Formats: sequence, structure tokens, C-alpha cells
Amino acid sequence: MGFLTRRDTFRSALAAFAVKVILGNRAARASAQAAPAAGANVQSKGGTAVTRLYGNDYKSDELFAYVGQMAQVAGVQRFELTEGRAKGTECARVYTGSGFEFLVVLDRAMDIAIASYNGAPLNWYSQTGIVAPAYYEPAGKGWDRSFFGGLNTTCGLRCAGHDSIDKGEPHGLHGRISSIPAEDVNVTTEWRGDEYVMELKGLMREAHAYQDNVILTRTITTKAGAKSFVLRDEIVNEGASSTQHLVMYHVNPGFPVLTEKSTLLWSIDRVDGTTEEEFVRFVKPPARAMGGGYFYHRADAEGKARAACVNPDFGGGQGLGMYIVYDLAALPVMVTWKQMAKHAYCIGIEPANAKINTNARMREAGDMVTIEPGEKRVYEIEFGALSGRKEIDAFRALLP
Repeated sequence: MGFLTRRDTFRSALAAFAVKVILGNRAARASAQAAPAAGANVQSKGGTAVTRLYGNDYKSDELFAYVGQMAQVAGVQRFELTEGRAKGTECARVYTGSGFEFLVVLDRAMDIAIASYNGAPLNWYSQTGIVAPAYYEPAGKGWDRSFFGGLNTTCGLRCAGHDSIDKGEPHGLHGRISSIPAEDVNVTTEWRGDEYVMELKGLMREAHAYQDNVILTRTITTKAGAKSFVLRDEIVNEGASSTQHLVMYHVNPGFPVLTEKSTLLWSIDRVDGTTEEEFVRFVKPPARAMGGGYFYHRADAEGKARAACVNPDFGGGQGLGMYIVYDLAALPVMVTWKQMAKHAYCIGIEPANAKINTNARMREAGDMVTIEPGEKRVYEIEFGALSGRKEIDAFRALLP
């Protein structure tokens, strides 16, 4: 993650292991054979799933024999940021040994501020950097003053779109959830059969003393050798009455995945508010090429939708990309957003559970989604890196 500036207060923490560490051999090695972990790079050796790492296949005993502890090749590092508006923010760095790593901001809804593959960033990282939740500005468009961009920033849970006043209640841009710290955080690193699994789990509560009480339980799972992870959200209304239920995953590809030579791999059924040709027209910065709209994807036979931002020119033509895979029935609309400006060179490919707008306009249009007391909704997205033409072509072949 060498693309961070000196202002990034976690620069030294990411470069060294001299921080609070929760990884490696601390967990018991599970004896039962489990199903492959999310994002697994699973091979077969003698009929048994194994871990593929550094171009070789390993069973657990074989790999473990080479290292003092698994932290040598893969693990989770927890630490706190120490300066500026990020001071006191708890984070977790996850590295898989494949060259893929990502930063989970535990105090910001467990969103993903940065992800990289072999040192190349996969996402845009904004001028604000990571900002502690205490500095969140809920009114109007104050959300932008702590929006780090990131591989993913979660919008919701009662508002996910533009700021507005709805039935006398003010809603700030994109809602409150991304500035709510996780509680009951648990990090697990353990062998499950011959796969070394790393899992982070936490709970975020968006609540009012007398009104709404909505709980988001997030689980992030990956494994040694993987170039991806799965983010799973379970949202439950623990309040006494029905409430709005709006969720959007603000996924932000950035340089070098995104340049004027990049393209999007997806399968579009219809578009509202723009055209596919217009949205995928990327130009050099600085430019005021702003815009976006609503894209409705096609699903494969398993009900999955796929989208990738790919730069085929990266590495002298080797190619690099980032992708997402998600359940289309749960997240039927992809909200899109584009800026080609200096320092704000990014796009948003944002799966959502509704056609996001202001709460007031959504209610007027009949697009408002609600969740009843005791009801649970589940959302799951796989995020990953595509390295080389072979992987990019394989992803393209999966598109319906």
C-alpha cells in the first residue's frame, strides 16, 4: 500500500508488524473439513481442497511446516490511527499472501478504505482520507467531508441517496451508517481443513432513543492465497415499528484500474438517466466529465450479477481490474456516478436495493423500501482483483 501519502497516519503501521496483531497461529487448527472459504483460491490435491500460494498447492501441514506462524504469509493486523482527524480510529489490515490486501476501518462501519494487488491500488482514495466518526457532519452534504472513497463505503440504513427532509425528518447525504463504529468485533484466523481462513465480524447499530433501532451485522471473509473477499451483511429491524430500509454499496474504482483506456465488463438489460456509451467514456484528468444513472443488470443462472472495471493497458498490456459479484434479486439497481476531475478521478458502481434518490422523492414515486419489526434482510458481495488477460477473459466469459 505504498500509494499512501505522508499525511496518512497509518503509513508506518502498514509497513511494519509492530502494532496490535491478531493473526497467525493463535487460533486452534480446526480438524473438521469445512466448505471452501469465500474468495478461496482452492485447488485439488488427491481429492482434497488445498491452498494455492506462490504458484504451488499446499495442504495445511505442508504449508505450516515452512513458517513460524501463519502471520508470516497471511493474517489480520489491528491497530489505531494516531494523528489528525483520524486519531483513535481502529482499523484492520488483511493480507492473504497472494499480493492482495485491504484495509477495514472498524470504526467506520467496517468499510474498506483501501485495497491493492501487488502494490497497485484498486480504488480511489479521496482527499479527506480516513476521518474518525466523531467528525461526521450529518446535516446536508456534510457526509462528503469524511468520505474516503475506498473500495466500498456503505450508504444507508434509512437513507442512502441525496439529502432531504422527509415528513419533517432531516436526512443527510447517503445516511449515517458509514460513520457508525463497529461493536462486538471479532477477528478469527484459523485452519478449516486445509484452508487458512481469515474472518472479521462486527455489529453496527443505527438507533434513536425512542424510535428506530436497526442493526447491521457485517462479516468479511477471505483466506490465504485468495485475491478476493466476501462481504456479508445481515440487517435486522429491532425497533417497534416499520422503518425505511435503503442500502447502497458505494464501490469506487480508481487509478490505475481506472484511466482513459479502461473499460467496464458487465451485462446490461436497460439503463435509466444516461446511456452505457456515455458512462463508459473515460477521459484524462482534469475534465468535468460528471454524470451517472441507473443500470439494470442481467443475472446468470445462479441469480448473480457481475461488474468489473478493467485497465487492459496496465503493466504494458498485462491488464489489471477489480470486480464485484452480488445477488441481483437483493440489489436490483446499480447506481452509477462518474468524475474525471483532478484529484477526484473515479467512478462509482453502486449496487442498491432501490432506485436511490431523496427519501421524499422515493416516497412520492412509490420506490421507498421498508423493513418490519423483527424482519431480516441479507446482502452479499464478493470483491476481488483481476490480474492478467487470462483472468480478465475468464471474468468476461461468465457474463450472461
